[in-house]
Amino acid sequence: MQSIIKKFDKNFLVQLFVNIFFVVFGLIFYFESFNIRRGFQQIVGANEYPRYVALLLVILGVINIIRSAIKYHAGEREAEELKIFKEFRDAGDKIIPLFLLLILNILLTRIIGYFESGFVFMSLAIFILGPKTKIRFLKSIGFAIFITLILYLVFGIIMNIYLPPGLIF
Repeated sequence: MQSIIKKFDKNFLVQLFVNIFFVVFGLIFYFESFNIRRGFQQIVGANEYPRYVALLLVILGVINIIRSAIKYHAGEREAEELKIFKEFRDAGDKIIPLFLLLILNILLTRIIGYFESGFVFMSLAIFILGPKTKIRFLKSIGFAIFITLILYLVFGIIMNIYLPPGLIF
């Protein structure tokens, strides 16, 4: 077993196991979605959305496994350190504020509603992740308004899924 692992690049093995995890998690998520009951007067049942997400997770996991295997056999190996670990280290000062913002989002959902708290979360998260300029802040608010309206249209109107009510929606 040890000689087999030595043949493979460490980064390739990490990518392979992460993608296998996503495929297995997606399959479990998909089969568990059959236990979700259909909501009252819903056009699309509450069990449909998790199935789409699970299938997307499985498909993307399989695609990434194939892509990683092709790159590995072609000899395209990444540097010694995985790019994602370097990015995590570089983004260290942004992780804690985003985590606190996520907790605030969860708390605000019960107080002001799902869509309103989502708007606050997206606006501030986009601003935190980018350069701190006035234009960037205005763009983050505009993008958050757009995404919030799309989410309201899809989940609130088309799919008629009950979400915690808020001040506006």
